[in-house]
Parts: sequence; structure tokens; C-alpha cells
Amino acid sequence: MHIRGEVFDDRAAVYAVTHAAFAGMDPMVEPDEVSLLQELFDCENYDPRFSILALDGTAVIGHVIATWGRVGQEPMLGLGPLAVAPEYQHRGVGSILMQSIHDQAEAESLSGIVLLGTPAYYRRFGYEPAQARGLHPSDPSWGEHFMVRVFDDRKLPTGHYQYAKPFGV
Repeated sequence: MHIRGEVFDDRAAVYAVTHAAFAGMDPMVEPDEVSLLQELFDCENYDPRFSILALDGTAVIGHVIATWGRVGQEPMLGLGPLAVAPEYQHRGVGSILMQSIHDQAEAESLSGIVLLGTPAYYRRFGYEPAQARGLHPSDPSWGEHFMVRVFDDRKLPTGHYQYAKPFGV
């Protein structure tokens, strides 16, 4: 497996992996995550440093993206979606992608990354309930599913987090 940054020419493969990863009962229905990705790639909050691929040879087998949101006037990354091709799930690809995006965030001296996800899954990557750290979600019903991975306590902002516009919240 090889990890590298996503480039424009990768996008068809990224959409295909995301479609496969999030396909429901009817594979002919386009998952919401695919259109979200298309909008994220086209929005001003997209930063190619935080769009990372996993490849098996030349085949894209996974992708993770984080885009810029805000806490007040402070920029902060919001992670998602994370997608791994079904035939590669439960083989560590998602974990490697998460570690890669965390490494990039730490290299850029960021305070942390937020996400909306399943606590049981994301705790293993160091995520914790964001509200306990003073970060509040756009939708209060998210509760413990709104999480943060802290890299620098001293720089971590507090307040309401606003995702990139394509998230719609």
C-alpha cells in the first residue's frame, strides 16, 4: 500500500471508492457522500494538503479529506468523509489514512481536527467528545458524536464550530 496526496486526476477513482464504501441496499443510488465530496473539492475550504489517498499499486483503495471550517474567526479542520473500498475494509487502510491526516495536521502545527462520527470507532484514533473541550456543534443533537482530536491544547479554540459550506450546517 502507498499513501500520497490526492490530485485532480484522482477524483473519478475517489468518487468510485466513496460510492462503493457508502452504497446502501441499492448500489444504483448515489450516496450523499459522493456529492458532498464533489462540493468539497470545489469549495474555497478545500486544501489539497488534507486530501489523502491510499493506493494498491495504481488503484485508489481509500481516501480521507479534511476541509477548513471555523470556530469564530479561528480556522479549524473538519474531517470527512473517510472511505475505504469494501474489499479493503478491516485491513488497516482506514487507520493508515487517519494516521496520515493526523501527521499532516501536526506537521502544520494545527490545534486539532473535529469530526462527526461514531465514538466507538474514532476513540481509537484519539478523538474525544468535543463539547468537553469547549467546542460546540452546529447541531446540538450530535452530542457525543461531535468529536475532536487535539494536537495542541494551548492553541485549541473554544466556541461553536462551523463546517465548510457543503456540509450544510
